[in-house]
Amino acid sequence: MGRPFRLAAVLACLALCGAVRPAAAQTDLVFRETPLADALYLFSERTGVEVVFAVRLVGDLRVSGRYGADDPDRALRLMLRGTGVRAERIRAGQYVLIAVPLNVGVGDDDGRQAYTGTLDGRVVDGETGAPLPGAHVWLVDLGLGGVVADDGAFAVPDLPTGRYTVRVSHVGYRAVRLDLDVFPDSPRLPPTVRLQPEPVASGGADVRAGPADVGPAPGTIDLDARQAAALPVVFAEGDLAAALSYLPGLTRTGGASGPIAVRGADPYQARTLRDGVPVLDPWHAFGLLSAFQPEALSRVRLHRGTLPAALGGGLAAVLDAETTDALAGDTLVTAAVSPLAARLVADLALGRAVGLHVGLRQSTLGLAVSPSVGLVGDPAGLVVLDAAGTPGPDGAGTVAFGDAEAKVSVRLGGRLRLDVGGTLGRDVVRLDLPPGAAAPGALDYAWRSAGASARVRGLVGQRTFVTTVAYRATHATDEQRTDRPRTTVEALGETGLTLDVDHYRSTRHQIQGGLQVAIRSLDATTPADTSRQRGAEVDLYLADTWAPSKLWQVQPGLRAELITAQTGPARLVLSPRLAVRWTSADDRVVVRAGAGRQTQALQRLRLRAGDRYEGAAARWLLTSRRVPLASAWQAGAGAEWAVTRRVAVSVDLYGRRSSGLLEAPPGPLAEPGVGVDALLAQFAVHDGRAAGVEAAARLDVGAWTLGLTGTAARARVRPTRRDGPWRASRYDRPLGAGLLAERRGRVFSVALRIDAESGLAGADGMRAAADLRVGAAAGARTMWRGVEWQALAQATARPLATEGGDWRGAATGLPLVVDAGALPGLPLLSLTARW
Repeated sequence: MGRPFRLAAVLACLALCGAVRPAAAQTDLVFRETPLADALYLFSERTGVEVVFAVRLVGDLRVSGRYGADDPDRALRLMLRGTGVRAERIRAGQYVLIAVPLNVGVGDDDGRQAYTGTLDGRVVDGETGAPLPGAHVWLVDLGLGGVVADDGAFAVPDLPTGRYTVRVSHVGYRAVRLDLDVFPDSPRLPPTVRLQPEPVASGGADVRAGPADVGPAPGTIDLDARQAAALPVVFAEGDLAAALSYLPGLTRTGGASGPIAVRGADPYQARTLRDGVPVLDPWHAFGLLSAFQPEALSRVRLHRGTLPAALGGGLAAVLDAETTDALAGDTLVTAAVSPLAARLVADLALGRAVGLHVGLRQSTLGLAVSPSVGLVGDPAGLVVLDAAGTPGPDGAGTVAFGDAEAKVSVRLGGRLRLDVGGTLGRDVVRLDLPPGAAAPGALDYAWRSAGASARVRGLVGQRTFVTTVAYRATHATDEQRTDRPRTTVEALGETGLTLDVDHYRSTRHQIQGGLQVAIRSLDATTPADTSRQRGAEVDLYLADTWAPSKLWQVQPGLRAELITAQTGPARLVLSPRLAVRWTSADDRVVVRAGAGRQTQALQRLRLRAGDRYEGAAARWLLTSRRVPLASAWQAGAGAEWAVTRRVAVSVDLYGRRSSGLLEAPPGPLAEPGVGVDALLAQFAVHDGRAAGVEAAARLDVGAWTLGLTGTAARARVRPTRRDGPWRASRYDRPLGAGLLAERRGRVFSVALRIDAESGLAGADGMRAAADLRVGAAAGARTMWRGVEWQALAQATARPLATEGGDWRGAATGLPLVVDAGALPGLPLLSLTARW
């Protein structure tokens, strides 16, 4: 399939999704980049719900989406999601808007509210006014209750704000149901419930609920929250990695591009999940882009450091992403085209009980921008994508990539949800090497990724939420060279089943437990040999999230992992976890700490040419008799403080001690086509250690956001069976700093970002010059024919140290891949439409 045909197919799908877009129901509210103030006025007119707010509070905020006016509470909550403003109910049919402090996350549709209050009152005899000790108060929505005190008083603290249905009963009196509101710092007196004599039987109530979210664990970055580390919205266009790379402690392996290294660890020591399904290799074109489009994600959580007990498989971090869902109100279509790719994200509501999510992307490299791909280095073997189109000294080539995703969501009654979906991804790189090159001829690389899953979520009883996922994930690499009789093919597969149970004993006590089973296979064929590896992992976990008071949260957990291999004995590993969090009474200060053990049964060996690593030359290995189980103990602590409503600062400290890492000693390695025996002979088992401090500050002034980040850290390794000195790990960057200035206006937006970080250490122990990245962007948006149009221009200048005017130089620390927007004079233009 040719590139023009693929692009035409993408644009045809784009037009089709716009054509089949269902008409909004008459009761729906549809907004397209509407000022929030205007949207709230229309909301009040259509629903009869009064919303009180200060115009200065909503400022330049805008809202887009389709919201059902037949459920005003939910519609208002979705309209305000991610705006930094929340609605507090003060009485039936009336809300007041308040600002959320910068360090308080705005929960998703199923999330626990960020603010809490006390539901209180007094029960008395309706005729005499005497207290009724022994009266029973039952919160129907939560399935909990108790007996009132001797004076008839009751109080349930730390309830999420909102309205609760309460049933009050006493032997010899008529039971009553009433709705009571909970909101912070209530100015009213507690209500008095007067029961009338005459006992009456009362039936139960059906409850629709989802899992209550106790909030991110310590060390977690929730990209839906308004954290102190400001993420540049403009620069994040088209790719999640562009946003993540600006967080302190995260860096692109190539400086301006490449996979993301978390706190000095290899990118493949991080596990990536999409809707609970592992993504084995989430990168396109050597790390130029990730496999995630920002518009396709409703929630993103990056767990770095200590992981919750429910998560495993990532030695340094876990990225947990949830795709958008039409049943939750995400009913927009976004289409975009740029010199990098044409892409589409659509969420369509097919009735009230069925939703469809679709995402497509196809590279457009070669249409407007024609980057060259070549082999360079001495010895040749380093694959470089040069956006400027300059042919490499050892040949040139082309690169293309694409991905697709789809999910169907079905609401089965009021208690069950079914999600069935799948993903596909492909990369193709062709190199044409001239005579005289180190390896003349044609060299083709191809990467293929796929995933399929079915997830069922449901409420069992009134306080237990169950989620089960069955999935299959694969990743394959194919390398073919004309100068070799055989190709190199590697196929990695994982089939799994997970069962997670969340039981809510009360609003302050949650117990989580689950079972996770993964069966892995790895087949590799090289010019040297053929190998087959098989392994399985069975994990049991238990976590207890408990709030001993309204200010404290404690989360102990234990994960038992049984890891089996085709060769070698089974291994049972116990991984304890402990996280603690303290929040001030005004929710403006959060202090967190955590410690625990993590393991990873899948290792990826990155081969290298000279002192640099070749993105195309990497091999997977499963834990076996010869391959160690990688593990790490991690501890961390941090604090975040919303100084004012517009100013927030944060600081985090961490330490990590690893073992079982397969690292290459200094010096060149053999080519990637060698067999497993030769491969293992060149890699030694290493220990690792890392420590650092990360700081961030954020200031919001009107439409402007100013952000500052800083990092001081070290990551080092040494052979396990030697007493030699520690040396810098491959992605060790001791110092880093970033500065952001961004203005988001109703029509025009501008941004400037400056980042500097220490250069990487070479094989000779010498460190390269510091990396500097300067980016500028400008965008404009408008409404035309019912569609929001956005044009964006951005360019990133990254001074590159060279030796002799070419790409060589053993200690220059040059990136493996140069981002297409990362060279001076080559702006990246894009056009986005949303309806």
